[in-house]
Amino acid sequence: MSSLAGALPKYAPEDILTGRVLMDTPDVALINEVLATMTPDNMNVILVDSQFKDEAANQQEPVYNFSYREEALDPAFVARLAKASGHGLLPPPDLQFVPRRLDLISEGAGKDGPEQLLKHGWVELWWLGMGEVKLPKAVISLKLGFPSSAITQVQDVILGALHSRVVQLVLEEPSDALQTCGVSYNVGTHDDGISLSFSGFDEHILELVKMVMPRVRSPRAEASDFEMARRQLVLDLADVTIKQPYQHALEAFEVVTMKHRFSRMELMAAAQNTELVNQAAYSRFLDQVFAEARLSALFTGNVGKARSLEMTSVIESLVGITRDQREALHDSHVAVVNPKEEVEVRVHNPIPGDPNSATLVSYQFGVPKITDRVHLAMLGEVIDRPVFEALRTERQLGYVVFGWVAGHASIVEVRVLVQGFREQPDVVGGLIEDVVQNLTRVVASMTQEEFETRKRTLRSTLTKPPATMSHWAGHYWGQIWDQTYCFQKRDLQMKYLDSKEFASPAPLLKAWRQAVEPSAHRKKVSVKLFGSKAKKSSVELHGGDLTGKKVITLVDSESVGKELKGEQYWPHEFVCK
Repeated sequence: MSSLAGALPKYAPEDILTGRVLMDTPDVALINEVLATMTPDNMNVILVDSQFKDEAANQQEPVYNFSYREEALDPAFVARLAKASGHGLLPPPDLQFVPRRLDLISEGAGKDGPEQLLKHGWVELWWLGMGEVKLPKAVISLKLGFPSSAITQVQDVILGALHSRVVQLVLEEPSDALQTCGVSYNVGTHDDGISLSFSGFDEHILELVKMVMPRVRSPRAEASDFEMARRQLVLDLADVTIKQPYQHALEAFEVVTMKHRFSRMELMAAAQNTELVNQAAYSRFLDQVFAEARLSALFTGNVGKARSLEMTSVIESLVGITRDQREALHDSHVAVVNPKEEVEVRVHNPIPGDPNSATLVSYQFGVPKITDRVHLAMLGEVIDRPVFEALRTERQLGYVVFGWVAGHASIVEVRVLVQGFREQPDVVGGLIEDVVQNLTRVVASMTQEEFETRKRTLRSTLTKPPATMSHWAGHYWGQIWDQTYCFQKRDLQMKYLDSKEFASPAPLLKAWRQAVEPSAHRKKVSVKLFGSKAKKSSVELHGGDLTGKKVITLVDSESVGKELKGEQYWPHEFVCK
């Protein structure tokens, strides 16, 4: 839509859709002139090699400051390319999967949420059908769930990450014709299952499903493909500059607070170890994952009930999961630590020479009820601007300053994040605590007029219709994935929002105090990531006021496990009332 709006001042109404791409009067002579220049003796070849050494360079790029080597191509190589011929240079074949059937179904589950069409054995099927976004398209969301025993070691995490890369690699060429015609897929591996989604024109979507699902079960990848994916994963893990310092702080936060998490260094070591990560181990991993796999599916869009059942039966046969098998009970839900005391993580910025530090402070509210979700959604909007103004505008602590409310597995947290180099994390942590406590006065002094305005804003957000079919499916898919099934969550939030129980800002203040007010019961977790200006020694990591805190300076699974031994974890629970 934004591109179409940008075209309005440039083209006549009848040319809005085609003005930028369609040549009404092609210049044949110019086209031939351009094509004539596309010859091997008129080309540049750029090779990017991770093993390239600066000593071999003979040129220096002044703006981006990197070294490279420039040399002429071998004339014999150019001559060989000039004589090249064969089927590989033919024009691509005609498009096979252009949608022709554009009729729409009329049936849909309505505003009450998905309808369960099947729950038997290892299969559960949910259906939404046609909603407010009426297009000849569909979204198929799938979860191949597995028990926690499938991913317990660091190499299991690597093999799971490799799986999605290998599947995409082996399907890159075969799926091109379908994807070119508007049907696409995504695959990923998570703690508790493999996720798959298919979206696009519904006429040929089953063709893509039939192509992808067998490769998800058994990719049949060549050794070279598996090795390519493994090496690329190693490179990605080794490149710490891909992420900003605050993202490394969030990564450390996840390792410490989430059960069965591994650090980047642990993951990289496992990926580099070909005795742990190889094709034989990969095959065993897939056998273990699918030994007790459970299929959950949601069909959204232009797919009726009968067709959804038929397609589910096809999917079952393709991955070897059937509704006739005994029910599989899985216990692999992610869990967040529920610390008995304040936890502080102190680590160095892994990016060499980067002066920026990052400080993240999280206050755990706990498992929320529906009323709590309303309170915290409003509080997230309340704190956003004051946090930015206090820590960015007034204190000039850095360009990255956020204050927000975030879901974290089954719980909700109030978080503040700052990245910058003006002050060290110990100072920033104290300023964050001051701002958070000052916000109590902001919430307490909220006028009735502001309260009603914020209620209207939240009501507008909750009642806003989905802009896309994927957005609509997403309203419910998370509930199906987690097996919490609180499809009426928004209706319950709206009911409370308009109730007499929420007629003043008092519940907001109570919720805010429950999360952040200093007490023996407050749950606070901080991450302090020190930039290059800090001393690169253990003295820096053990400095500051650490009284009454559990301090963690080694963020790997073994060290974190020892430090958090005996700690409880929040239950996997969704309170739908």
